[in-house]
Amino acid sequence: MTGDALKNPGGGAVVWKTLVFSGLGFALAVGALLGVVGFRTSGFVLTLVPSQVLPMLAIFALLYTALAGLCLLLTAGARRRGGSARASERAVMTALFTATLWAALVLMFLPLKGAEAFVQADTLTTLQLNVIGLAVVLVVGLVAGWVLGRVLSAVLSALRRRMGRRGILLLGAASAVAAVLVLIVGVQLRSGGTGASGVAVAAGETPRVAIIGVDGCDWEKLGPLVESGRLPNFRRIMERGAYGPLLSEPPLVSPRIWTTIATGKTADKHGIRDFINDVGVPVNATMRTAAPVWDIVSSFGLPVGVVGWYVTWPVDEVNGFVLSDRLHSLLRGPVQMLQSLGRHTTNERLESFGAFTFDAGYKRHGEDELRFQLNRIVDEPLRWGYLRDAIYTRMSTTLTPGYRPVFSAVYLRGVDFVQHFFWQYADPEPFGGVSEESISAYGEVINNYYEYTDVLLGRLLEALDDDVNIIVVSDHGFKARLDLDPGRPQLTGRHDVAGVIIASGPAFRAAGHFEGATIFDIAPTALAIMGLPVGEDMDGRVLLEIIKREHLAVRPLSFIPSYEPALGKERGEVGSTMDDAIREQLKSLGYIE
Repeated sequence: MTGDALKNPGGGAVVWKTLVFSGLGFALAVGALLGVVGFRTSGFVLTLVPSQVLPMLAIFALLYTALAGLCLLLTAGARRRGGSARASERAVMTALFTATLWAALVLMFLPLKGAEAFVQADTLTTLQLNVIGLAVVLVVGLVAGWVLGRVLSAVLSALRRRMGRRGILLLGAASAVAAVLVLIVGVQLRSGGTGASGVAVAAGETPRVAIIGVDGCDWEKLGPLVESGRLPNFRRIMERGAYGPLLSEPPLVSPRIWTTIATGKTADKHGIRDFINDVGVPVNATMRTAAPVWDIVSSFGLPVGVVGWYVTWPVDEVNGFVLSDRLHSLLRGPVQMLQSLGRHTTNERLESFGAFTFDAGYKRHGEDELRFQLNRIVDEPLRWGYLRDAIYTRMSTTLTPGYRPVFSAVYLRGVDFVQHFFWQYADPEPFGGVSEESISAYGEVINNYYEYTDVLLGRLLEALDDDVNIIVVSDHGFKARLDLDPGRPQLTGRHDVAGVIIASGPAFRAAGHFEGATIFDIAPTALAIMGLPVGEDMDGRVLLEIIKREHLAVRPLSFIPSYEPALGKERGEVGSTMDDAIREQLKSLGYIE
């Protein structure tokens, strides 16, 4: 922007130059930053891949140009009355900085990062803490945006006086080139690293592995449904690979076991022992003391993709993407709103799992009434599982094709939820007294949810492609709970020690049924398939009996004493504004008192 143009209060040059340069400038600056650090909050992290750069820059340029245009429209009257063009420029800069800071701060702190980590106020509710935190974020963003806007405007004015038109254009062009170079280099540096062993690997030469966790999947339910043809995707990978029981380890606590599956280590080593820690805080990734597979793979510069895995909030930085196990809580409401605008509402979709009609006003009845209890298990565990699994599957299938992660992990939880609460209707004989009406209405919910999970599995397999080695696992199985809790009479299913493993893909033998696998073996086997060293301090073994000999001939087993010294991270326990809701959900499921 030239000094002559600025002297003309209503000059068109002021308008279009402010629009173009501010839009492109902010897009390049923010793009360069994201190329280095990626999109990151406590709830998710996404590093950029080359195919995302141009679309991202185009979107940012459009957004910033539109915001600058709006700001110029709001200040047009002042310019016509003889106001300073520099005042309009300062307003534009202030608006762009403020919008950028607001977006960053809101994503970083609310509600994904808990206010309790910064504020100790026992008299305030979670909602009040969120409101206070949001107000602080908005005020800080506004003040910081105003200061930065004025500083940038003053710097530009000083440069114009000293450098003239040609010098400003050259400086702008050099800055744009520098931003593009930083963006390109930042994205490229995400590949080709070396891991803790100092071994360099190339993503294109590394076999891909995907672990798909289905919480509570049980052979007594899965097997007959596969044989009857109701689960074609499960059947397809079973026919092409190896399958059998996966022995778990008591206590059968889901976060403990899923962290063992991800690390190959006992709870004493990885630090996650229960749903909550000793002081009542729901477990999170800051309490984990062992490296999960995705951290190990990422350390080699290989792309990873992790979606919804238990105990991943707050997320750690990786090469690829991690969507934490708490992200879905923010999206349930918007998803239900979108479904209400479509052909089938969320409630109608829930009714498709059985022969019941859901009463959305069930809370007007007493909690001890059967109709309250029946509708509640639809409204809570079934709804929770359905929305959670739908959200994370859609996220995984959307991100996976673009990133093509060498290692993927997706966690589906709904099977566990419905088996806890609908077991007596699927298997009424051990309980006695279950009405025929209830059996007719709810008896197929579990089987239908397995069918729904099979559909989700099919979508995940399609997004992963045929070159991926698939390992489907469950943390435990299920059985009838006959020692019913009078306070939770609908909680009729309980965990059993034997879960499920299905391994299929280019590296696996079509071995059919096999036995002897444990939850400790999954991480070592995944690393071995990728040709990466196995930690000698892992408590499991590589499942050699189901891996093709020719695969091992090309990628023989190798070991490293431990990944922990190189990948160990400082841990500082944090709380979350979600902790209260998580504790209430755990109480509803009977996991804590």
